[in-house]
Amino acid sequence: MTAVVVGGGLAGCAAALELRERGCEVMLVRAGPGSTAMSWGTLDVAAASPLRRGGLPLRDPTTGRALAPARRLLGVANANTAHPYATLLRSRSPESEVKEAAVALDGWLAPSGLRVLGSLEQTRWLADLRGAVRAADLAFTGAGEGDLASAVEIALVDVPGLGGFEARPALRVLAAELAALGLSRRALRVLRLELPPGLAALASQPARLAAALETAPARDALGPLLRPLAAEGRLLLFPPVLGLERVDRVLAWLSDTTGCRCAELLGAPPLPLAGYRLDRALVAALGRAGVGVRAGRVTSIETEGGRAVGVGIAEPGAPDGAPGAALALDALVLASGRFVGGGIVERDGRLAEPLLDLPLYDLGGRRVDGLAPRRLVRRDYEGEQPLFAAGARTDARLRPLGPDGAVPLANAFAAGDLLGSFDPARDRTGLGVALLSGRRAGIEAARC
Repeated sequence: MTAVVVGGGLAGCAAALELRERGCEVMLVRAGPGSTAMSWGTLDVAAASPLRRGGLPLRDPTTGRALAPARRLLGVANANTAHPYATLLRSRSPESEVKEAAVALDGWLAPSGLRVLGSLEQTRWLADLRGAVRAADLAFTGAGEGDLASAVEIALVDVPGLGGFEARPALRVLAAELAALGLSRRALRVLRLELPPGLAALASQPARLAAALETAPARDALGPLLRPLAAEGRLLLFPPVLGLERVDRVLAWLSDTTGCRCAELLGAPPLPLAGYRLDRALVAALGRAGVGVRAGRVTSIETEGGRAVGVGIAEPGAPDGAPGAALALDALVLASGRFVGGGIVERDGRLAEPLLDLPLYDLGGRRVDGLAPRRLVRRDYEGEQPLFAAGARTDARLRPLGPDGAVPLANAFAAGDLLGSFDPARDRTGLGVALLSGRRAGIEAARC
């Protein structure tokens, strides 16, 4: 059986790898890395977002105790019957489903040095570049080692000349956040790390600095400057530049050199290397599994007798309307994302799904396809944003539904951000939905 997966983010890669494990010939088509490459270093399945009205709570309102991620996960599925989790977790234990998915992802990524850390039993408290504390459940190697709750002393490592990170303002924010969370009984400090001249010249280019830290000459020069940072029980939090692709090796070297637990701060642009590493590790996993990867953009889907039978592909850089290649298929997985991946577009001033013209729904179950995007944005930071929840609906097998509520194509499946009625920023479930729905779509597609 031949399957085509549209989209190269976590959802598409998970679907492709599951299909391949079940003996299918798989071609994954991607125009680019998508929003997965912009992730910060966590894999949020059901992380708290208490500052967003309607987001997942941090504490149980009756006891005041912090909720474990498993409780938040159940809360998502029960509170919104249109959320993808309500479908994905309908027939299985949420904890078992997530654990199985995390183990699978860990196996795919481990050869590239990325591991999936954490569980649904305990919240992992991680700090970002601004000093804000993030309540996470699962995280990747790099940031995942930086759980603040288990630290006796926390030190932010200041690297002069590195843009996007100001250690002292971040420390003030961190102190306030820890106090608010009841985690303030820890010593906090800033430690300055002057880079040797060869590395200092790269401080304004984070990716090149990260790549240099993977080399023996850089470590030889930096080693004597790191040893004074050592102290018993200290957690050293570095800016997220600890290796371009093999953060595991850089972290192991830092820990051996300093004798301290070392980790990265969660990073966002201009320091988004965690997402880059995840994307590269997923691409490497596809290669090891024998999944074909084709650069390009799917522009059309050919159908026959209620089934998808092929896709048309425009080569990278090809002008609109130019003839492209065609691929025949037995099963199709659409993991094309939303706005970054091109799974949802503005067409003639209206919101649309461009390949099957699927109806799109917001958090409240309202149809939003055909509406102007500006009409779906509210002047309310904390509240519901219909635009950001727009996406398709599916049946229990993740087959997208048409305008009449029926399945138009028996062998087409949807996963990731293309699924609607959830806002990944609001309820912090983006990569969790991508992983769980991608795996399920791959499993279901292999049954065609």
